[in-house]
Amino acid sequence: MSLSKVDKDSKLLAKFGYRQDLNRSMKGFSSFAISFSLISILTGIFANFHFGYSEVGPWISISWLIVFIGQFFVALIMAELSIRFPISGYGYQWSSRLVNSKLGFATGWLLLMQFLTGFPGICKTLGIVLSDFLSQVFSLEVSDITISIIIIWVITLIHKNGIKMVSYINNIGVITEIIGVILLIFALGFFMTNGVEDFSISKMTNDFKISDIGFESFALSILLGAWCLTGFEAAADMSEETKNPTKIVPKSIINSLLTSGFFGIVIIIFSVILLQKDIYMNGSENFLTDLLRNEFGVLIYSVILLFVIAAIFACGVACMATASRLIFSMSRDSVLPNSTWLKTIDKNKSPVNSLILIGVLATLFIIIFNKIEVITSVSAIAGYIGYCGIIFSSFYLNNDNKDGIRTPKYVKFFTLLWCVFVVL
Repeated sequence: MSLSKVDKDSKLLAKFGYRQDLNRSMKGFSSFAISFSLISILTGIFANFHFGYSEVGPWISISWLIVFIGQFFVALIMAELSIRFPISGYGYQWSSRLVNSKLGFATGWLLLMQFLTGFPGICKTLGIVLSDFLSQVFSLEVSDITISIIIIWVITLIHKNGIKMVSYINNIGVITEIIGVILLIFALGFFMTNGVEDFSISKMTNDFKISDIGFESFALSILLGAWCLTGFEAAADMSEETKNPTKIVPKSIINSLLTSGFFGIVIIIFSVILLQKDIYMNGSENFLTDLLRNEFGVLIYSVILLFVIAAIFACGVACMATASRLIFSMSRDSVLPNSTWLKTIDKNKSPVNSLILIGVLATLFIIIFNKIEVITSVSAIAGYIGYCGIIFSSFYLNNDNKDGIRTPKYVKFFTLLWCVFVVL
């Protein structure tokens, strides 16, 4: 009697020494969605466009492309590793198995710090956006801290109900975000064709001549893309819950980055062109927000903001999914304190105690740190150092992978230098 795909996937997992404890129900789109929502270009660009533009002006599009190229090679290496080791815990598992347990623990810990600090940051961002939205549209004054804590535990409850619920909610969030991105592009395109006269490249670059931009400004400008174009590895962390992971997960990693990179560059180019309308350059703390509010009015701005809210929420759901599976994978190998408690799986096949730990820590971070940037600043640097551990480990791969992705060593070397550059 032939085995089903799920049975074959479980047999493959058994070869790595683990039994099928999690619910293997995710299909292609759900795998793509978990990575796409964690990248969340609507969240990243809305929050950070002004920062990047203030450093290099219209050349921010070049910075984005450079980051995209660097991150594409990171994604390529992770896609290759996800074929070889389709296991929850991704970077921790890869480094442990290819090099040694010490590097695996260090890499896993850094990646865990990325998500444990990033998750409360996402929830606090959504809390601030919702608080402003309620205040502006409904004249309701609700503390962003209160909203943030409610969001944390709503996401925790969603995860408590199992991966099918997580996938369903996240799929809706991603579809909503894609619609929102397309609407935003159309809106910016409308402004371009109706609001910008006598467009020229030279006019755009008068105030930001490339010869006048220093290395420091350029290096800072790449942080827009570096903050935004991460998270594509989430699909790899959900490998044990994905059907046919060796085929689906690498495609999800690559396609989520390609889609996000394409949408991102279109939004950035359109936005840069519209900045010829000087009114939005002077004193604006968030160009996209001010542009949409002033040109379309409160009603249309509120509609677009709803899509942004959905995108941030989906990003939070994906972040908790990735963090909890990483904790589960590490505790399953008894490398974390209280591993027996942390690796517990409930009747919905969710790592329930890992979820509770993340919820409690995120709540404490939001209550203790008045400025959440104090804790979220750890997220990006920890993530990229973790990437360095993954890429270093990839040098130890043998070349017997005839059917999948094979990344040349010179590409891996370049990618390692790229991640070190971002950290510096």
